[in-house]
Amino acid sequence: MPTRKLLILTAVFFALLAFVVFWERHQPTSEERAKGQKRLLALDAKEVEGLVLERPGQQTVELQRVDGRWKLGGSKGGAADAMTADGLVADLARLDLLGETRTDFDPKDYGLDAPRAKVKVLLEGGASTTVLFGEAIPGADATAAAVDGRLGSVKFAPLAQLTKPYDEYRSKSLLDVPPADVTRVTLVRGPNRVAAVRDGPSWRLEQPVADLASGPFVDQLLADLAGVRATEFPVVGPADLPRVGLSPPSAEVVLEKGSEVVARLAFGAAKADAAGKLFASRDGVVLLVDDRAQESLGKELSAFRESKLLPLDPWLVTRVAVEASGLRAGAEKVEGAWSSAGREIAAKLAEDVIERVSSAEIRRFVSARDLATVGLAPKRRVRPVPEGAVELLVERAKAPLRVEFFSSAELAREQAVAARVTGRGDTLVVDASIYRDVVAAGKKLKEASSETPPAAPAGPKPAPAAGE
Repeated sequence: MPTRKLLILTAVFFALLAFVVFWERHQPTSEERAKGQKRLLALDAKEVEGLVLERPGQQTVELQRVDGRWKLGGSKGGAADAMTADGLVADLARLDLLGETRTDFDPKDYGLDAPRAKVKVLLEGGASTTVLFGEAIPGADATAAAVDGRLGSVKFAPLAQLTKPYDEYRSKSLLDVPPADVTRVTLVRGPNRVAAVRDGPSWRLEQPVADLASGPFVDQLLADLAGVRATEFPVVGPADLPRVGLSPPSAEVVLEKGSEVVARLAFGAAKADAAGKLFASRDGVVLLVDDRAQESLGKELSAFRESKLLPLDPWLVTRVAVEASGLRAGAEKVEGAWSSAGREIAAKLAEDVIERVSSAEIRRFVSARDLATVGLAPKRRVRPVPEGAVELLVERAKAPLRVEFFSSAELAREQAVAARVTGRGDTLVVDASIYRDVVAAGKKLKEASSETPPAAPAGPKPAPAAGE
């Protein structure tokens, strides 16, 4: 076959392949087209951006999908129940027909002049369509419905969903995103404010002090908030907010996901005639909720702070250094083996230092203005000199983490030492035994690196040369 003809056939083949891949595979199958013809409304649930529900004698419901989440429109809106909204869209997308549609009909004959429900479906790009639901069709398990001047008998009309009371469309949760998606938590109680931000797999405090946050505590608080459910949406006017403890609230919580605020919560007084219930609000909507999160919300600042001196994963540490009076010792891990001063050492010698620092519990936190209480206030602008220090380099970190230990007469009386740690704002008071154990472990590390390696065993003497 000539080369030119071969190239033309190849080009045609790839053109047909591209057509199938990029166009035909996205077209409905014959089965899907047949199913679509049996439905009153051709609707792709993914393209629905909102619904407006009108029901005789009931409040109009406006549902809006914003950034993937459903919200109720209007001044008294708020978070909508995602399951209810998604279920309603799915029901509208499968209005199966009994028989054919028709255009010549009298709306009064089918209750469509005053429909039981009217739904305006808002689509991407500003398009919309309206569905009217009328009376039941005699002799058939179906309901009269009309779209764009076409009348049909539909099975499974979602009239129960469409005619629910307004509050049934509200979200009963305080948090509609997974707790793992929350990246910032701000808690305000009176004049006190605590702000924690997610830093990779861990949490850090930004207010009222820069410090490591207690990951388990923050995660538990989020889990508690996610588990709270509203049992009622009482009508409370602005003048009555002080009566239910929401003006001012006893506690306020703002939850963020990246730059987006996903919930603004406020907690007020307990309901006198309902044990375990209290007034709350989400995005300005007053709720009656269970009090499962109250214990966590009532904790002091210390509960939000990391209680260990330097929490880390010991197996990620690649370098250790210990400094004390007259002592300099260190070790490095390369390909899983520890060595010091060029000599391989037992892993336990380095791991003892790491374990003692990473597992140490903090007795208390001392702010800069309270340093005098532990005898560490600067004198004539000269800061106290540390007794010793430990440096730990974690895998992939740019700089080591440093712990400096300080002593004073005041601390000695309570058998304690003070520590200042990279990334922690306040001075931390710990047991004096921690520093003693670190120094002792450092000395063993130094001894191991200074030991003279044993002499190689003497081999057999060479055989005497012939004639000797």
